[in-house]
Amino acid sequence: MGKSNRKGWSRVAVIAAAAAAVAACGDDPAPAIVLPQGAVVQGPVKDAVIFADEVVADGRGNGILDAKEKEFSTTTDSQGNWKLTKVPNYDYEMVSVGGTDTITQQPAIVMRAEGGKANQAVTTKNVTPLTTLVQLTPPANREAMKTTIKALGVDFDKKIDEGITPAAAALVKAVTTTATQVVAVLNTAAGGNETTQAIPTTAVKAVQTELLIQLATNLAGKTAAELNTAGEIATITQTSTETAVTRLVAGTAPSGGLTLNTANAAATATQIAAQVSTTVTDVVTAIETTAGGTLATASSSIKPESQVVAAAVQAIQDSTSNAATQAVVAAAAVTVIPPVNKPPQISGNSSASGSVDVAFTYTPTISDENTADTLTLSISGAKPIPPGLSFNPATGVISGTPTAAGTGTYTIRVSDGVDSAELTVTLTFIRATGSTGATF
Repeated sequence: MGKSNRKGWSRVAVIAAAAAAVAACGDDPAPAIVLPQGAVVQGPVKDAVIFADEVVADGRGNGILDAKEKEFSTTTDSQGNWKLTKVPNYDYEMVSVGGTDTITQQPAIVMRAEGGKANQAVTTKNVTPLTTLVQLTPPANREAMKTTIKALGVDFDKKIDEGITPAAAALVKAVTTTATQVVAVLNTAAGGNETTQAIPTTAVKAVQTELLIQLATNLAGKTAAELNTAGEIATITQTSTETAVTRLVAGTAPSGGLTLNTANAAATATQIAAQVSTTVTDVVTAIETTAGGTLATASSSIKPESQVVAAAVQAIQDSTSNAATQAVVAAAAVTVIPPVNKPPQISGNSSASGSVDVAFTYTPTISDENTADTLTLSISGAKPIPPGLSFNPATGVISGTPTAAGTGTYTIRVSDGVDSAELTVTLTFIRATGSTGATF
């Protein structure tokens, strides 16, 4: 991190010097490129994979991190912050997959936000459930969705963890609870539980996206008065859920490869939607309590998100409890057949060497037959990687200029959310004298 900062300061100094020289000649300096950056917030979402998804239609991408987009991806830090290292050379939206909401400790839903144009400077982008609702609304109705959100006392693209109204927080948590609850039901039906994901990441993305599309459809154009009680919000989420599940069971909406078997599709959709409505009511009622018993006048009191949802955290955590989802699965008599997952593959030389103060790169080969999977990479070892080097979690590449001699062994792990693979590599760096120095 320190070396990266030194490079950054050095670059700033060079740019400043060049700008001064140009100014001295009487010309304006060229504008600096602003790298895409922002925060992923459900609460703040740590360890999410965020990428610039190439736009294919309606200002939206396909939600799949493909090979072309890997170099325009990164992971969020503990505060949900992210920054790409370069500007995409294609029109894009920002998509966030995975990670954990640091306020509720629940898995984050799949989220989207407006991106930018190819090779052009961009402004900071926050990615939240509210930006997702706008992105998943048809272009003709997006202003209506923005108006609905604004009526709740917050701009749709605000960094909501720093300040949100109880009314807007109720909508955010209703959306996230709906998405996590339905996925939990299907995961349980597929044989999973609270700690085991039995359905692949591709299915999670597809199911949540369909739910969010239906929520966006039913929310666009609503007024604050139509969203000012737990019952009114729960009714909208119930209607949206019933439509989404009906489409998923019928195969008229993408399911990420899942096959849903049920004796009565209508009863299944109704049962799952009823459970979602009950859970949303509990969550929003807890937020209403914080607001003083009603959301009707809670569109002007801006507070930190952690304070607004404090009373609702337990209800949110309970929304994905195995006991609740097991009851829904049993009542709806639904079984889920997940697609066969092919584990990712990683290979490369088992050792690599270089010299101190000489640029070094180690590139593993990574592949996955399930091309729609989002891969997550990490590195571990007895000690941190050699000083001067960095690990790219989007590509698995280790690169930089080593500043110390020594030898260390590291494991690079790639996961698709269900299966994983590992590669162990030993790195050795010597000085001009040939000494290897201490072990890293």
